[in-house]
Amino acid sequence: MITFYAPGQPGVQLADHATCADLTRAAVWIDLLQPSPEDEQALEEALGVDIPTREEMQAIELSSRLYEENGILFMTATVLTNADSNSPQSSAVTFILSGDKLVTLRYADSTAFAAFQTRRDANLQRYDTSYHFMGGIIDAIIERIADILEGVGANLDRISLRVFDAEAPDGSSQWENQPAKNHSRKTRRARQRGYVEVLRRIGAVSDLVSRARETLVSFGRLVAFFREVRHDDQTARESMAHSKTVIADLGSLSDHATFLGGKVSFLLDATLGMINNEQNAIIKILSVAALVFLPPTLVAGIYGMNFESIPELKWVHGYPFALTLMIISAVLPYLFFRRKGWL
Repeated sequence: MITFYAPGQPGVQLADHATCADLTRAAVWIDLLQPSPEDEQALEEALGVDIPTREEMQAIELSSRLYEENGILFMTATVLTNADSNSPQSSAVTFILSGDKLVTLRYADSTAFAAFQTRRDANLQRYDTSYHFMGGIIDAIIERIADILEGVGANLDRISLRVFDAEAPDGSSQWENQPAKNHSRKTRRARQRGYVEVLRRIGAVSDLVSRARETLVSFGRLVAFFREVRHDDQTARESMAHSKTVIADLGSLSDHATFLGGKVSFLLDATLGMINNEQNAIIKILSVAALVFLPPTLVAGIYGMNFESIPELKWVHGYPFALTLMIISAVLPYLFFRRKGWL
């Protein structure tokens, strides 16, 4: 899908490849979202520019992501998408900037682009050059990352309360009114279930923070490259001044993402430490139980069945009684440990 944005006019989607050349001449910003090979070919003929392939966009070396060719800038960065879902992703977006036109190529929809399009529709006269469009898109992406990091911080605060809550690690208060004899058992089981959920949430937050940091780093490189190449371009003077603010915002958000990454590591270590404490407590109890039964076992091993007078030797029901006692001695500890929440 190709959408053309001319100054002071709403976006127009390409319906017929025959009109691509006319729309391209009038447009300042051309947005390609999951374009077909036919769309790419029509736009290449209208612009006279080779559009990067999807494989070229995914290259990680800077020479393939940031370069100038015949006075046209090709700049590829990584954008965080699907941040509100359980499976956030990182998708590449390419900015192709000529003197008077901006082409964006992307294969995944982004909330930041939708927000910029809404903002632009509300003020059509504000964006009339390719530099204005590029600056507005980058601002929208930065604002989106800032909102994501703000949500991550709030989520980490909630996770922290669950990790260090001594009563209800699953976030509920349903154990407060339980009888004392059941309180410890149910709380322990709730803690076990809660820790598993906490680990899942920490893993999801860690992935989200790392992808947000990747976006910030890639756009920091993009803006730095743009400033270096266009530093003597008089038409880009306003964009140069704006890029200083962008770099400052990217730096502050990168620092905040680093702080959140450290907090994620701390919560992960704390959760694993809590799990280890729970396991150590159980092992301690089992060790004490084994120590209690060790002396009788030792005495039975030395003196058992070594006495002349043993009344049970001629007991008809002795063997069934022993089998029953074995089963009971195996089942009772299992039920006891189960009741305590250790299993």
